[in-house]
Amino acid sequence: MLTKKIKVFIADDHEIFRDGVRQLISNESDMEVVGTASSGEEALELLKDNHADVVIMDIRMSGMNGLETSRAILKNDSNTHILFFSLYDRDDYVVTALEMGASGYILKDTSNKIFLKGIRAVSNGQFYFTGDVTDVLIKKYKELKDVKNTPEISSSSIQSSLSKREYQILNRIREGKTNKEIAEEYNLSVRTVETHRMNILRKFNVSNFDELIKNTDEVLGTEGNEE
Repeated sequence: MLTKKIKVFIADDHEIFRDGVRQLISNESDMEVVGTASSGEEALELLKDNHADVVIMDIRMSGMNGLETSRAILKNDSNTHILFFSLYDRDDYVVTALEMGASGYILKDTSNKIFLKGIRAVSNGQFYFTGDVTDVLIKKYKELKDVKNTPEISSSSIQSSLSKREYQILNRIREGKTNKEIAEEYNLSVRTVETHRMNILRKFNVSNFDELIKNTDEVLGTEGNEE
């Protein structure tokens, strides 16, 4: 019985890099490259009517950058997994990539073995980050944990800060719904729900939902503002 191959798309503005990754993947029996692009605009055009299981995405490209391109790709096909492959481990790049729905972030100085392992991991719905990138995420998590004064959370602050969908998801979390249950109710992918959860925490600068909703039952009874 033939095993379904992982369909990989490569978006990077360096031809040598694209060719090298294509060659590396072509040697793997469980993967195939279904397309390449030298810009975000080209990637969107090529992926418009074609599905890729994993998109290998560079952060910095001329024109539309990797973050903007990835948002558009996920909006068009939520079943695609974005794996950033970048020279840069800047905090803002890593955190923004995760917030907008990326499944992984690997630095370009990693080994071929780790790179291929990352592709397989994200194609199976897992998150995958290499050591230096993980350090960035741990640091950001600790910064949230160290926040001593949680901002006052009122009905007006929630209404003004959250989109309608975020407000709906916050209500369902308060009701004890799981990510899967929320995803099924609103016809979303589980990864999209996870992204909304992270955005909600970030907007209120808190580390967990217990902290966020502890004293807000009286203001969380209706659906939120329009998007």
